[in-house]
Amino acid sequence: MKKIKDFIKKNKKFIISICILLLGQSFMYWFLKLFQNNPIYIKYHLDNEIPFIGQFVYIYNAFYPFMLISLYLLYKKDEKAYYKAIISGTIGYLVCDVIFLLVPTIMYRDVVPSASQFTDLVIKITFFFDNPPLNCFPSIHCLFSFQVIYSYWSSKENIRNKIIVTVCALLIIISTLLVKQHYIFDVVSAFLICIITNLLEDLLGLYKRIKKKWNL
Repeated sequence: MKKIKDFIKKNKKFIISICILLLGQSFMYWFLKLFQNNPIYIKYHLDNEIPFIGQFVYIYNAFYPFMLISLYLLYKKDEKAYYKAIISGTIGYLVCDVIFLLVPTIMYRDVVPSASQFTDLVIKITFFFDNPPLNCFPSIHCLFSFQVIYSYWSSKENIRNKIIVTVCALLIIISTLLVKQHYIFDVVSAFLICIITNLLEDLLGLYKRIKKKWNL
């Protein structure tokens, strides 16, 4: 118990900021579903060429542990890069929330081929907690994964860790397509929002302003 208290005390700013980013978006993701009517179906013909590979559901579900671990390590190594990631990520998910509300989208899942008994169970559980499959465009999984890549390559982290994080994030992005949670346009739009929000953060100097006001 003492170790937990010490960890919370030493990492209070990290815990508060990560809750704003991840828990805040998780709440908004489900809350907005209450107000969405007549969702549209966005699909590109190339999406039909992407196979369903059930085993990638494990990578897909590794998203939250990956985000927590990668952002915590970034926080310990380069606080400036971390807080810029939180600011850009927060702006990014707010942009996504506006899109979700104004242009709600939905996935139509075909009957998926069987993988293994356990993998099929994991897939069913994953789909159950994301039913109905609204708020697909843009992909939050992809947005935050792109954000981690961007932040690591903008940080003081060593090249080895940058490559490891990039590979893990790209696998998560690919998994969203291979388990039929998202379409190509969902991924592309997430990438564009990530780039634009980070450029906007730099242009407006939001980190410097927030750091001065909140003494980060």
